[in-house]
Amino acid sequence: AVVSTQSTGAPDMNNSSSSSSSPTSSSSNSSFIWDLRTGEAVKKFTPSAWGSASRPKLGSYITTLDVWEDWVVCGGGPNLSLWYLKEDSGVSLLDMGNTIPSVVTFVQDTIIAAGNDSFIYHWGLSGKLKYKVTSKLDSVSDVILDSRSRDRTFLVAAGAPAELNVFMDLGYLSHTVPYLTIERACATFPILPNDDHRVCDS
Repeated sequence: AVVSTQSTGAPDMNNSSSSSSSPTSSSSNSSFIWDLRTGEAVKKFTPSAWGSASRPKLGSYITTLDVWEDWVVCGGGPNLSLWYLKEDSGVSLLDMGNTIPSVVTFVQDTIIAAGNDSFIYHWGLSGKLKYKVTSKLDSVSDVILDSRSRDRTFLVAAGAPAELNVFMDLGYLSHTVPYLTIERACATFPILPNDDHRVCDS
């Protein structure tokens, strides 16, 4: 299952300041908003049932979702779509062509997503594509935003091949940083600390 680390509004969907509910999705075709106090689903989104988002050839499963205030974005087999908690249908389509998203995140009113191609997509809440940034990755599995610097905002993308792409101001590729997977670490360092050596032997 895919579980967002953020909380949404109250189960009655009228109070976004409460943290008593949480969104989830899974390999089924729907995303849910759960009331953490009762354990009951209080809202259901089915992107594959919304014609604009449906991509039958790619399936109906959900691979990723995120929430910001009263907004939920999710997708997988269906195209990414933006949903408003007080509505029963999708609000905006975030078209990724035939790309299957692996990660999506809100950066306030901007939605950043990536998947099994080399691009990182930036949309506004209207569904308008702001940027389509090319990485040096064949596919992107995760993105992390670092805004601690007073001068610049950094976005770090990870995926395949095993390296990090570092972007300045969200859109300019500054540099790449290789990292070691378990397989590469075992091949590079035949003698590892005890715990890591057991990983190599498994």
